[in-house]
Order: sequence, then C-alpha cells, then structure tokens
Amino acid sequence: MRSERDLAAALRRAADGAPGPVDLLAGLGERRRRRTRQRYRTALAAAGVVAVAVGGTAVVRGGQQTAAVANRPPATSTTVTAEEPAKPAREVWPEAVFTMPKKASDGSAYRPVTALSPTEILVRAESSFEVAGRLEVYDLANHTSRVVTEMAPHGKGYFEQRAEAGPGHIAWYGTRPDTHDTWADFWVAPLQGGRSVRVGEVTGALAEVETIGVSADHVVWSPKSGGVYRIPIGGGEAEKMPDTDGLWLLAWPWTADVPVGMNTSDTSDRNQSLLVNLETGERRAVTAAAGVHGLRCAVEWCVGRSGDHLVAQRLDGSATRDLPSPSSEQTAYGGRFVWIGHSLYDIATGRPGMLSAVGGDGPGGMLGRGVSSSPTSVFYWSATPAKPRRVCRKATAEELKQLAPPGGEICNSTPVEQGDTYEVLNLAAIPEE
Repeated sequence: MRSERDLAAALRRAADGAPGPVDLLAGLGERRRRRTRQRYRTALAAAGVVAVAVGGTAVVRGGQQTAAVANRPPATSTTVTAEEPAKPAREVWPEAVFTMPKKASDGSAYRPVTALSPTEILVRAESSFEVAGRLEVYDLANHTSRVVTEMAPHGKGYFEQRAEAGPGHIAWYGTRPDTHDTWADFWVAPLQGGRSVRVGEVTGALAEVETIGVSADHVVWSPKSGGVYRIPIGGGEAEKMPDTDGLWLLAWPWTADVPVGMNTSDTSDRNQSLLVNLETGERRAVTAAAGVHGLRCAVEWCVGRSGDHLVAQRLDGSATRDLPSPSSEQTAYGGRFVWIGHSLYDIATGRPGMLSAVGGDGPGGMLGRGVSSSPTSVFYWSATPAKPRRVCRKATAEELKQLAPPGGEICNSTPVEQGDTYEVLNLAAIPEE
C-alpha cells in the first residue's frame, strides 16, 4: 500500500504548477469567488503545508517546526536571529495565552473572531458549520461570556461573512454566493449588547466586499475594485468617501494603495507605497527595500518577497530581515507577527511561538485564526494533542495511473481532535516592544 507521503508528493507537484502565493486565509462562505483558491488550498494541505480551510481552521501535520533565519545577510546592520526550534506559545508569551471551551453551554461551537482587549475576545457561536447564531464577548481571564446579539435567520443560501469591532458597534455583512446576483447587506449591533440591525444593501461591483470596518457612525468597506464606501449606522444610502480613489481599506481607519484581499497576477508583485488614515488625514509613505516586491504593510512593519523567500522591513525600508520558511502570505498580524507553518513569528524580536499542542509525534492538530475582516489578533488551537487514525480507501483510476499503489489502496493517517478546550493566543495581551 502506498502512504499519505506518496500522495503528498504527487499533490506537491501539482501545487508547484499552481499560481503564486495567494491569500489562503481569506473569507467565509464566498464560494463562487473562491473555488479556484479552494482547489489550491486542498493541494497544499495534502502536501503537508498549513493551509487554512474555510472559516479559519486547519489540520497541521506532525514534525518539528523550526524558526531558523536563512543564511543570507540582511539589507541593513539590524540583525534578528532565531536559531532554536519554536517553543510553545505559552512559554514565549505567558501573559497572552489562555484556555477557553470549544463550545458554549448550549452546545454551539465557538469560533473566535478577534481581540477586543487584552482579556476579551469576540466570538461567533455557531449552531452548525458557518451558521452564526449569535455573537458573544468571551472573557479569557474570568472564563465568562455575554451575548452581544442574536443574528437574524436568513434562510438557505445566505451566509454571514466576516465581522469587525468598532468603538461602539460590531459590524458584519452577508452574501448569497449561490445566486447569479452579486449582492451584499450590512448589519450592526451595539458592542455592549442589543438587537442586530440591517443598515443597507448593495449590488454589483459594490457588493464584491474585500474588507469591512466600522467607525463611530458608519459601516465602511472596500470592494474588490477599490475605493472606500460607507453607510450610516442608522441606515441610509451608500456613498463613496472623498479622496479614496485607488485606496483599499486595511483596518479602519487605515487604508493602503494596493489591494489587500486576493491579489491578481497584475497586483501581486506591486509594492505598497502609501498608508492613509481616513480619520486624521495622515499619510505615511512606504519605501520598499532593494529587491523587495509584493510589499504589504501594517502601520509600522511590512512583509514582502525577495527571490524565493519573505522579508520584513520598516515602512522606510530599514531594519530589513529575512523571515523563516515556510510562509505563503504577507500579512503582519497585530502589526508585527507573521504566521509561519504552525508558529507565529514576532518580527520585532525574532521570537517564534508554536501554535499547537505537542504529542508524541510532535506538534499537530487543529489550528485556526480569528475570522475578522481585518488581520485578526487571535489564534487558537486544540489544547489536547490530536490522535492519529489510519484510514485506507481504494485508489481512484487517476491515482492508480500516477502512483500504482500495491493492492490499490491509499492509506492516510488522519488526526482526530481530542478534548473540549482551546488554547488561545491574544495578540492584544502581548506588550509592545
């Protein structure tokens, strides 16, 4: 019988012929626009690469995750090294790792969204996969929760999409991806708790929502085509915000002059050159270090590509450093953390933290990140190591042709989740460096 490793090698060859790195972490439920990306994600997962499934969860294979910086000189005199294997996140950031239940008291599955404070996170309570029944605030320190709002039922074919927390409200949007119409509607609820309210809907290009945010008085978003639009929280008509041509919402109030969602072949190599604060009008110039392309920036740190590896730099092109491999995305979570394999790497300090329970076969099991619209500040994983279960099936005709497994069977070792608690890393609880 041939093993999972044989299948992985074949699928890895298929993945090598796929398009360049894409945003594997994007979105919930946007099935029609994501089919090609889902096929790529599946191939990568089978090849042993961490690839987040719809909704932000992943299965991580066993094996040691190291965080060795490549042996090539940084572009400046600033050097950050991390030559030891990643330690568990609880050891690296003890003040920021908490335990929470996987389910609410009524049996609804908890899906973290993002951090609200060093001890509180926003979570979705889902009655079934991707069906959000309500939003809650979970207190990681006191192990208590409170309901923010019950989410109105919409029937088959409607999917609640990514949410964002603002100064006084939570906002989210919904789509009907299985219909022929491009359509979205927007909802808000008071952060302190109350009834959810539908504030408006859009169709056509404006409904191709890439990023959503919420200010003190508006729901704001960027469509795939760019620009920033808004609808009053009290309801009203959608309008384009002034001077936002060529800008995409990053995380309210910050915008970038490059797309922040699924990049196309025309935009993936384009360097970001500007950050704009739509509340204050502040503009921050971005300068890519020599040889860097595909640069994407948070407020202080940027991540881009140089040759076959990722690099990080400050906005002005200084403090350039190589990042550990493997990584397939250029997102700085919490402003300075990069998700690499099943570890999170702190650009500022060079410290990696392992986001996984560790069993006899090494780190493995379910690993997820919060499902907010802007880069999340919450990562979570099963607190108990997964147990492997060997599963065999008959090979398909194509597999027989490519792999010729003896006996005509393909056998995989599938991780089976254990326990009823998550470990949660809250980036909002990690002190600034």
